[in-house]
Amino acid sequence: MLGRRKPQRSLFDAIGLPHRVPADSFYGRMAAVGDVLFSDDDLKDLYCLDSGRPSLPPSLMSGVLLLQFYDDVSDEEAVERLQFDLRWKVALHLPLDYPGFDPSSLTYFRRRLVENSRERYAFDRLVAVGRAAGFIPDKVTLLIDATPAKGAGAVQDTYTLLRKGVRKLLKAAGYHVAGKRQGLLPQVRTLIERYVDRDHKANIDWSNPQQRAAQLRDLVTDAEAALELAASDSDNADVRSIGWLVTKILGDDIVTGEQGNPQIGNGTAPDLSWPKNVIRSGSCRSVLIAQKGYPF
Repeated sequence: MLGRRKPQRSLFDAIGLPHRVPADSFYGRMAAVGDVLFSDDDLKDLYCLDSGRPSLPPSLMSGVLLLQFYDDVSDEEAVERLQFDLRWKVALHLPLDYPGFDPSSLTYFRRRLVENSRERYAFDRLVAVGRAAGFIPDKVTLLIDATPAKGAGAVQDTYTLLRKGVRKLLKAAGYHVAGKRQGLLPQVRTLIERYVDRDHKANIDWSNPQQRAAQLRDLVTDAEAALELAASDSDNADVRSIGWLVTKILGDDIVTGEQGNPQIGNGTAPDLSWPKNVIRSGSCRSVLIAQKGYPF
């Protein structure tokens, strides 16, 4: 049954108390339009209205998905931020003592949106309300083509996908928790620290082909090591999903050169969010990746 947010505010609502969340930040702007950004009735056709246990309010879940995408965090970390991050509480008009919910609820909510072709709801509402409020422009007036400069913006799409994929995979497998790392080999702990404890952005000259090649070789090695490490947690739905995407990136975008070094293939995968049961023909490397036995 459709659950709704209560219109009555709590004395402990974060937005009504003194706080240091900047008004011009994403969280502050989201809070400023929180009363009109999402409505439970917008998605009422996705729920039964008169029977069953009340759902988590879809207006709240839409806001969580938006913040989760903005902060690039897993379902588990998103719920932790709901409980402990003042910025999220302010943005979502939540009380300081909000208890959170089970992370699997986000999976079920996303599935409900996808099955009803409403997966763009939160994004489209943010754009519409943001434009009305004046903090999102109606038109983009300046576009810069980074291709002639051969900078990071021109060449690092696959690099970024691999870097973020490894980071998400390791966090989904729980390696952001110190206790999970006990007993691991030093080189494995170094891998985790490089991607989880700090954002492993390469400080290289992206116009230099030798430096790009070395960076790609490191990323592919780290991605394969992360896949092997996460294979033991393949029962985790998030690990399976992210592991499959990392495997797909390796198979679709990376080829092996004449000297055995990884290279960016001619053309990249047009869609990295295909369902797992869709089989797509790819490079020879796709077959090699599959033969490694990753359970993704």
